[in-house]
Amino acid sequence: MTTINTGKALALALGLCTSFYAQAAAIDLTTPGAEYNGGAYTLGFEFTVASNRTITSLGVYDSGANGLSSNAQIGIWDTSGNLLTSTTILAGTGQLDGLFRYVNISGFSLVAGTHYIIGSYTTDLASSLNTGQGGAGSIDPGVDVIVDRFSAFNSIFSFPTENNGHADGAWLGANFRTGATGSVPEPASLALIALGLIGIGLGRQRKS
Repeated sequence: MTTINTGKALALALGLCTSFYAQAAAIDLTTPGAEYNGGAYTLGFEFTVASNRTITSLGVYDSGANGLSSNAQIGIWDTSGNLLTSTTILAGTGQLDGLFRYVNISGFSLVAGTHYIIGSYTTDLASSLNTGQGGAGSIDPGVDVIVDRFSAFNSIFSFPTENNGHADGAWLGANFRTGATGSVPEPASLALIALGLIGIGLGRQRKS
């Protein structure tokens, strides 16, 4: 008979908790390329997803991962220039994940095969990936980065209409994370789950 011991029950409960909080970044920039002042453009990239996903947070590049010195606006547009969702990360705030600062949003659904453009505006430093400016990183295999995107010069926060033709290229600029769409359980609920699993394990051990 299969038994569940206390350690396994706790590990399972912790795994459930972690799965609710897990978020995957579209771009993981491990080594930034050449940096420059990002204040002249809204910077980002055009992309699609292989399967339906929900964006759980929007982010912006944080040079040195040491905090934003100015507010950052991030948005997602359709290819016609309609702003679909947006948020602002206030200076000195945001969740650090790699070399990006994020804020959670209520959730924005991405439809597989649909083209979207993401862009961010801030006067902080910017970088890039796959644009010939150096740097290294990886792209979520479920996200297809089509081409780099940026707005007209000195247009502040606006639809990124332009590109330099860099396939798989992104001006960083903006980033996003996707994750589970379910609600996050309260700590008390997680504790009850763990206790329940432990009780089941002890009961099975007695029977065996």
